Amino acid sequence: MSADELTSLKAELAGPLPPAFGELDGPQALLLAQALRRARERRASGLHESVEDALTLVPALTREPVRRMLFR
Repeated sequence: MSADELTSLKAELAGPLPPAFGELDGPQALLLAQALRRARERRASGLHESVEDALTLVPALTREPVRRMLFR
């Protein structure tokens, strides 16, 4: 595994790599990094959608102030 692939995986995991990751070859490491990135993006998107759905329960005139209080 090259230094770039190693850096990419470390960035996606935001921490040290498990020892077994050292057995991955270059293409496998890149594929894993991409899969981790997509999973994180899907999770963030789902969370955003859930928050927006929840805010529909708040009266329309107060949604923006509530949004600002929750997400400064």
